[in-house]
Amino acid sequence: MSSVCFSRCYTAHDRKIARLFGRYGRLIARRPWLFIIVFIVLNLLLGVGLLRLEFEHDLETQYLPEDNRASRDREVIRNVFQSSIRNDFQIHALADVGYFVEVIISSKNDQSVFDRNTYGDVQRINNIITKEILITDNTNTNSSYQALCAKYNKSCVVFGEELLHTDFAQNVRSKNVTYPVYRQTAFLSSMLGKVVTKGDRLVAAGMLKLRYYLQKYPADRGRLSEIWVKEFVKVMTNLQTNHTEFVYTYHNALDDEVDRSSMAEAHLFMITVGLMVTYASITTAGKRIDCVYDRQNLGRVGVFCAILSMVPAAGIASACGVKFMNSVGIMPFLIIGIGINDMFIIVSGHAQTIGQDMSLEDRMDRTLRTSGLAITVTSLTDLLTFFIGYTSVFVTIQNFCVYTGLAVFFCYVNQLTILAPSIAIHQLKIDAAKHSITCRSTKPRSQLQIEGHSLCYVTCCSGDKPTSRSDVESVLEIYPKHLVQFLARNKVSAVVIFMLYLSYLAVSIWGVTSLKQGFRFSDLALEGSNYYKASTWDFENFRWEIPLQIVFTSPVNYQNIETRQQIFNFLVQLKQEPLIQDNIDVNWLSTFQAVTRNNTFGDNFVDLRRFLNETRIFNNDVIFSTNFTSVDYSRFYLFSENLRTSDIQGKFLLRIRELEQSSGLPCLIYSPLFVFFEQYAIVVKSTLQTVGVAIAAMFVVACFFMPHPSIIIFVCVSLASILLGVFGFLPFWGLNISSVTMIELIISVGFSVDFSTHLCHAYLTSQSRGRKGRVQDALELAGGPIINGALSTIIGLVMLIFSKSFIFQSFFKVLFMVIVFGLLHAVFVLPVFLSVIGPKVRILTDTKPDHQINSDIHNRVNQDTLNEVNNPLVAEENL
Repeated sequence: MSSVCFSRCYTAHDRKIARLFGRYGRLIARRPWLFIIVFIVLNLLLGVGLLRLEFEHDLETQYLPEDNRASRDREVIRNVFQSSIRNDFQIHALADVGYFVEVIISSKNDQSVFDRNTYGDVQRINNIITKEILITDNTNTNSSYQALCAKYNKSCVVFGEELLHTDFAQNVRSKNVTYPVYRQTAFLSSMLGKVVTKGDRLVAAGMLKLRYYLQKYPADRGRLSEIWVKEFVKVMTNLQTNHTEFVYTYHNALDDEVDRSSMAEAHLFMITVGLMVTYASITTAGKRIDCVYDRQNLGRVGVFCAILSMVPAAGIASACGVKFMNSVGIMPFLIIGIGINDMFIIVSGHAQTIGQDMSLEDRMDRTLRTSGLAITVTSLTDLLTFFIGYTSVFVTIQNFCVYTGLAVFFCYVNQLTILAPSIAIHQLKIDAAKHSITCRSTKPRSQLQIEGHSLCYVTCCSGDKPTSRSDVESVLEIYPKHLVQFLARNKVSAVVIFMLYLSYLAVSIWGVTSLKQGFRFSDLALEGSNYYKASTWDFENFRWEIPLQIVFTSPVNYQNIETRQQIFNFLVQLKQEPLIQDNIDVNWLSTFQAVTRNNTFGDNFVDLRRFLNETRIFNNDVIFSTNFTSVDYSRFYLFSENLRTSDIQGKFLLRIRELEQSSGLPCLIYSPLFVFFEQYAIVVKSTLQTVGVAIAAMFVVACFFMPHPSIIIFVCVSLASILLGVFGFLPFWGLNISSVTMIELIISVGFSVDFSTHLCHAYLTSQSRGRKGRVQDALELAGGPIINGALSTIIGLVMLIFSKSFIFQSFFKVLFMVIVFGLLHAVFVLPVFLSVIGPKVRILTDTKPDHQINSDIHNRVNQDTLNEVNNPLVAEENL
């Protein structure tokens, strides 16, 4: 009895929604041109906001979590220790990465960079950078690196300077250089790559890295430094060496690379548009050439609607101050595929009316009754996914969701207000037997042949009115769905599909266990760019050993021996961590005690102040109160082990935060690279949380539009299965969870449910009684649009694989999996399961007596009742 209630609930619910679309179909049948003109103009007017389009150039803003902890800590360091970035520059004391240029030099022919000829090239490159690259300031004075460099003790600060000393190369050749630490101060493991050692001695190195720091403050010096960096790029681009090859980068090189890559793939979209127009034309052309019912123009209109939807979307987003980011460049490729999907569904709904004696209003009523709800469900699921994605802590995901969500909405509106009226106009031409392109009256093929016209004239100018759905369907619409219908009803193929599905689940589960989080910022640059090559060399050949600042953010009573011991114990605890080096630190407190052999600091810290002024190396690490009665802020330094991968970096940051909180001291632990590590620490949790919310939203949508428990279960299980495959196959594509793939994984939730929803809805609306019959009907109605929708989406994305951008390539890989897995579930897996365990349903008849229904039909008093009798949309389970 309860199942009957569910069926009746679905009956009433589906009919009410279908009735609304039917009434709208009647409305556009009366004034199709008015709808088309008004909504094209409206799209263009809403696109005026494009005049305010702005690009976001800051990489940190785009790909790092909003208001993250490391950014707040950085502001504390900047505000408290200002002098450390203006005077007595020290690399380990930086609050950010600073201004710098960097070169990585590699020897040719597998020689050591310290061989005489090769080392000559190293010295030449250094001389060019430090002496020959000149710029002219406002006073017409030439400035070299020596004038603009960041200085410590009046000398320029160069990371790797030890490698440039005249005796260093000779010491390497004499095996007198210790490795990895040289003379207790130089971390050679971060300066040298492709190292050959013998014991603790350096024998050879195939690469070396030099980083030249520049002044950032005051602001006028910072501007000159930026100008010098641009000149550096020009010189290094044209520089040639004999025995080495080199790559270079600079502090904001990645920002510039991302800017260059934002519009670098525009030509791929133009090719995609051509492919989509071609595919839409072929798919809507019919089995044979017929100039009356040829639907190629409708296919092109569908593509036009999708492209047009981007104009108001970008206009509104820009007017609201949402900046265009690199990730938003994917939006056109995605929207054009979505729009074509909706077009296939509406055109398929119209094909159902072919061959029936109906008025234009009745035909448009029937078309939108069957297809309006279908595209509404898929558009709503996509919109909900983007709405949920907007809650992400990553700005790049937020902005992508705003642009793309608006485009999805307007694509949906345009299909209903431009494509649907175009179908009405197309039907008027069919009724009048007019040519689909020239709009002139045509004659049947047989009549033109009798009249003796040429074959070319007959082919291009003849046409008949279609008599059935099969007349207007193309080869791509007929044969693929016939194939899946055969496979669904064949027992052998059903068993094979079931076994393959189990294998798919097994591989997916194994893949999920191998899934990792990880991201390299170099992936944001175009492959083959200088920055990409420099970053690759750095990642593959050098160690990432970063300085850690242990900052005490409140006054600490250093006069108290117990307090000092607590600090020393905390530092020892940190050194015991496997990813923190235990043999080196920069510690003003222990050095003060060792040098002065004094445990007291004197009145008003006079002894400590004298020590800091004399040593200078610690001068920026202790901040006294105004009257020198207390130490308000202070810091110590430790150094990490090799933090090479993003997975290690994220875990390291979380572990540091745990130690910091458990210390019981008013301190924070900071490194400039922690700002970039933030995303690695939260991206997995954020991704899973957002995807989980999106899945819950899809469940609610399914319950609302298909309130039938059995079908809801099928849709949700299919959604879970598809997502399992997407996550599980990421490792096979070489992808990890990151702020880039997070975008793709979130929107994959909405796409995963689309095809399954179409098939299940068609299953419910079938008029057959048995399971297999309903499956065959569902594939007949929805199979063609599902297959062609999937193929069109893949075609819309396929050009991305030729992109040099990691973002575009990864987007194609993830969406390709979503579409393929969604297609296979909808046309193979679901039909097999529905044929075996799907709900047994039958059509509910209208509750009116037959004679009243016949009277209504005869008098056309209630057109809604007529449509419900002719094309019932509801079902009841057999008891």
